Amino acid sequence: MTLSRRELSKMNIAGINSHCHDRGAGLLTLSLGEYRDYDAPAGGRLVVGLHPWDTEGWELQRLREELSVAISDSRVVAIGEVGIDPLRGAEVARQEELLREQLTMAIEAGMPVMFHIVRRYDILMRLHKEMRPVVAWGVHGFRGNEEVARQLVKAGIYISVGMKFNAEAVKLIPGELLLLETDELPEERIAEVVEKVAAERGESPEILAALARDNRARFLANRK
Repeated sequence: MTLSRRELSKMNIAGINSHCHDRGAGLLTLSLGEYRDYDAPAGGRLVVGLHPWDTEGWELQRLREELSVAISDSRVVAIGEVGIDPLRGAEVARQEELLREQLTMAIEAGMPVMFHIVRRYDILMRLHKEMRPVVAWGVHGFRGNEEVARQLVKAGIYISVGMKFNAEAVKLIPGELLLLETDELPEERIAEVVEKVAAERGESPEILAALARDNRARFLANRK
């Protein structure tokens, strides 16, 4: 089912977008550096963490101090985006050290975590097996193949999909683990993501939108 522009504009997009950097988003993802100077509007909720691209020059003590401040902020509802990216940021070993610290703090605080992972899903799966988190984990901007998707699904990790994705992988994500996002795109374009993913999965956009909304609420409530 393809929606017209008019129908897309009328779609209720509230509560769907799981990962967005648009400052008008109801759930806004900020880096730790951005968070320090950001004054969220009333009712706004935040996802805050040390992005792997920003890991150069960060010491563990500074990370603990700044992330502790964010965790104590009632507006902050999740830790993210955190993770591993061998293409940017500190050496992978250092990224993993900083990531471990954030994951430990998230587990202690009982907060869900949203990941940025490029290529190194092996590290994510190793950490999941080792840490056995009781908090919900999700991977944002997933473009991986079917095998990676199966590994994440087996581990009970949420998979967030945006405008670009591997069609075959998206088809096999169980409904209860699927999240939708716009990332750097404006919040309202989540309606286009809904339509695109629904078409690929052979589902109704309206039903998929409701599912994604429920899943985001469950993820933020830290339930698998």
